[in-house]
Amino acid sequence: MKNIKSLLKKIFLRNQKIRLSTSLSDNQIYPNFCLKASHDLKVFNDFRRNPIYNEILEHVSTEHGKIYLDEISKNKNILKAIEKFKENDKWGNPRLVNFQGVGDISLPTLRYVKVICDLERLFGELNDIEICEIGVGYGGQCRIINSVYKPTKYHLIDIKPALMLSQRYLDNYILNAVVEYKTMNELESRNYDLVLSNYAFTELPRAIQDVYLRKIILNSNKGYITYNEITPDYFNSYTKDELVKIIPRSFVIDEVPLTHPKNCIIAWR
Repeated sequence: MKNIKSLLKKIFLRNQKIRLSTSLSDNQIYPNFCLKASHDLKVFNDFRRNPIYNEILEHVSTEHGKIYLDEISKNKNILKAIEKFKENDKWGNPRLVNFQGVGDISLPTLRYVKVICDLERLFGELNDIEICEIGVGYGGQCRIINSVYKPTKYHLIDIKPALMLSQRYLDNYILNAVVEYKTMNELESRNYDLVLSNYAFTELPRAIQDVYLRKIILNSNKGYITYNEITPDYFNSYTKDELVKIIPRSFVIDEVPLTHPKNCIIAWR
C-alpha cells in the first residue's frame, strides 16, 4: 500500500498543473486501462487479472474472504442466493477460490455480498428505492444488489473511463433497475433513498467530497460508506469524526473484517 501511495503521489504532483485529480485512482494509468478495457474485447476478457487494475481493485485476501463468507453465512436467505452472486464472475476472468459448500467464487464478489448483508441488516430489503453509488469499480456491487433486489433506479457515479468499463460489464446482465452513469459534473442535486460507497468517497480530495456531500449525501435518506484513511495530506480529505458531524443521523460501526487499522463504516438512516 505504501508503494502504491508513493506512486500515486508522484503522478498527482506531476499532473496537478494540468488537471484536478478527482481521487487516488484517477492517476491516468488506471483510467487509461479502464478506457482500453471498455473498447478492446481481448483486454476486457481478462481485465480483472490485469496488474494495473489490481493495484486499485480485485486484491481482497483469502483470509478476508473467509471472514466475509462467515458473515454471509449468518444470513441464510442471502447465502441461498450464492449461485446468483457467482454469476458476477462470468466476465473479466477473475481469480477464483474454492470454498466448501460454495464452490468457486472470486474474493471481491464475496466482499460485495457481505456489503448487501450489512445493507439488509441496517435498512431492510432494497426494493422500490433509488440507489446512488459513488465509485463504481466495474459495477460488481450494482449487479450483486440487482440479482436479489428490485431497486427502481441505480445511479453510478465515477470518472468517465470507469463508467465506460462498468457499462461494458453490466450490459452482459439483465438488471432490475434503470441504470444511469454520471460523472461529478453531470450530477444534479437531488434526493436519493440510499447512498453507497465502498471506500471510494473517502479516497477523494476534500474539494470533490464537498461536491458529493452537497449534491448527494446530505440530500439522502440513508447511507453506507466504507471509510478508509489512506489519502495523502495534500488531499485534505475529511476525517471520520468530521463526516459524522457533517452527516445528520450518522453513526459508526466496525468494518468486519478490518481491512486497514483505521477503517470503519459510516452509516445513517
